[in-house]
Amino acid sequence: MTNTKKKLTAIIAGTFLISLAFISCSKDDNNNSGTASTEFKVTDASIDDASVISAFVTISGIKLDGVSVQGFTKTTVDLLAYQNGSTKSIGNFNLDSKTYSSITFVLDNDMDASGNTPGSYVLTSGVTGVTKNKLQSTSNEITITKSIALQNGANTVVADFDLRKMITQQVGGTAGDQYDFTTQAELQTAIRVTTQSNSATISGTLTDAVSLSDKVVVYAYKKGTFDRATEIHGQGTSSIEFKNAVTSASVGTGGSYQLHFLEAGNYELHFASYKDTNADGKLELIGTLVIAPSVDLDLLNLIIAANATVTVNATATGVLN
Repeated sequence: MTNTKKKLTAIIAGTFLISLAFISCSKDDNNNSGTASTEFKVTDASIDDASVISAFVTISGIKLDGVSVQGFTKTTVDLLAYQNGSTKSIGNFNLDSKTYSSITFVLDNDMDASGNTPGSYVLTSGVTGVTKNKLQSTSNEITITKSIALQNGANTVVADFDLRKMITQQVGGTAGDQYDFTTQAELQTAIRVTTQSNSATISGTLTDAVSLSDKVVVYAYKKGTFDRATEIHGQGTSSIEFKNAVTSASVGTGGSYQLHFLEAGNYELHFASYKDTNADGKLELIGTLVIAPSVDLDLLNLIIAANATVTVNATATGVLN
């Protein structure tokens, strides 16, 4: 090979290697290509224990893929104060723009953000007045496996703490020690994480002139996942009713209800009737409501798109015990 050919070959090879390096850098940049201004918010689904009037949880840190979010300030939140789409901001941070696979909430159950004890607790009302019940768990970290894509620019991540899946009443507990967190495995499925920009809402009105309920709760399930014979009974170590519901909400005055921060997909709605049957201040499940068929929407196959708001009105015609 002549010197000229050797030089030409070397130039071509060098150019090819530089091109490969450039492509590699471009791919890396796409995976982590900027700063995502990210706000974290918390909200709460319904709780079916009428004696619980407040539920305080102290969050001392957040981790993404096991790495602590720098600059987080310890925060104590009364989750019951944030329902029906209401949220509490717990911080805004500049993070790497990429997709994370898990988020961890670190709790302080011993001391709240003001330095008072305990850190996590519920307030209950009864014949003796208001009682503070400390919440304890086997671990102070709750990790949720979830793909969270943070884009360049502004992002909002909402964590829905489902208290009825998080808190259990102790059998034979003493005064001030009537409640605890559920098991670690149950806690990991009790927090639902979504990005606010991609979430949808179902709202509507329930007309119920037949059940005489003290309270009605609406449960949203992914289509095909509701097995009534299983769901109306307590499941797992903490005996959680309607355990596989994605979210739930209490039906309010006038029959209105709201289900927020749903991801796109097919859902079905089920309404449950509760009454205090033995005058002990606690609600017992009576049954599920029989709903009249709708000419507009199928409550067992609701197609929900991202960023959509869907109105679903329902009429109860009976109670299935």
